[in-house]
Amino acid sequence: MAKEEKVNDYTEFDGVDLMNIAIEKYNPSHIFGLFSGGTDSLTACHVASQHPKFSGCAHINTGIGVPQTRDFVYETCKEQGWPLLEYTAKDQGQDYEELVMERGFPGPWMHRKMYARLKERALRQLVRDHKQFYRDKIMLISGCRSDESRRRMGTVTPIDQQGAMLWVAVIHSWSKPKCVDYLEGHGIRTNPVAKLIGKSGECLCGAFAKKGELDELHEHFPEVAERIMDLEEKVRAKFPWAWEDPGPPDWWKQKQEGQECMFDMTKPPGHMCWGCHKGTL
Repeated sequence: MAKEEKVNDYTEFDGVDLMNIAIEKYNPSHIFGLFSGGTDSLTACHVASQHPKFSGCAHINTGIGVPQTRDFVYETCKEQGWPLLEYTAKDQGQDYEELVMERGFPGPWMHRKMYARLKERALRQLVRDHKQFYRDKIMLISGCRSDESRRRMGTVTPIDQQGAMLWVAVIHSWSKPKCVDYLEGHGIRTNPVAKLIGKSGECLCGAFAKKGELDELHEHFPEVAERIMDLEEKVRAKFPWAWEDPGPPDWWKQKQEGQECMFDMTKPPGHMCWGCHKGTL
């Protein structure tokens, strides 16, 4: 197993300066901005694109998102001249509908499971596709920000090496207003989906869904909401909780049926899911 190393000494650096530190230390063969379609990931990708070694963007299609967000990703990358790679959860043998039919809707307890199945496996494929040599590192630019993550799971590590994955949070010290001002200053439009529902809509797995969220989704994107409602009808025939519910009731857990693999919520999520609690990615 590849040795993992966490570096916590670079909180005073951000942007291209932080990238240069990571490049000098790890010499990555590729640099990809992870673009979910949200404001934070868009800002991070644009910042990273200023580096001459920027390889392009990668979008992870979870299979349970708003199609208009994927369209926004495609259009933005074309406008900015960023090469775009799209990886899908389904191509990695992971299908959201199959997952919830097997275990029920996730709730917070299954958040890490959803991340692993819908995003992490696709990310690992991205890394495998671009590694040529055993010691190669692939830099992954994330839009994680400390002022968001501190309220949820602790501070963001600016540079985080996990095997061949080299995570760099180029806007870790930025505020949301700073991200918005940055994009406006560069004449870059933001995702209209986020303006309507308060998040990018790239992943609607339901791990942190709130009451009324499905109605709001139906108001703006009825075809997406109806897909979830149709699936909900099938899932609830097997499991007694809905998409907006916080996972299985206690009596169900005690029976040790349904969700057999509970996850400790004190553990941080993957880098691409820092914003799930508030829908900020």
